[in-house]
Amino acid sequence: MSMNKLALCAWLAACALSIWFAFHIKYKVQELETELGIARAEMQQDSEAIRVLEAEWSFLNQPSHLADLSERYLDFAPLLAEQVVHMGDLPLRESQAIDSQDSDGLEDIIEEILRNAPESSNEGGSGNTGGKRTVPLMRTGVPQ
Repeated sequence: MSMNKLALCAWLAACALSIWFAFHIKYKVQELETELGIARAEMQQDSEAIRVLEAEWSFLNQPSHLADLSERYLDFAPLLAEQVVHMGDLPLRESQAIDSQDSDGLEDIIEEILRNAPESSNEGGSGNTGGKRTVPLMRTGVPQ
């Protein structure tokens, strides 16, 4: 008989555990459904707010509204014919004037670099340069 009582106790414990587990799952599902409802309500409110903001944006960007605001707050006037000039009539900037006077400045810089560059040494290789000077590349920020 003790074997039957032990089996009965095991079955009762399994049933009690199953009932507790079912209630636990039920309440967890209800909690998640409540959270889902809250999230859906927030999404609905956000969607409504987006629609209102889009309508507001559409109104504020209407050309007639912008024209009214520009007349009210900006000091713009229609363009006069005297204000239109040709590109050639515009004065040169200082840097452009210097560049145009010294048009071969880049060539002078390159020739100066080549004059001051050391002759390339042919150590450890054939390195036939045909009598031309080579300028070593300088890299900034890279350890040599």
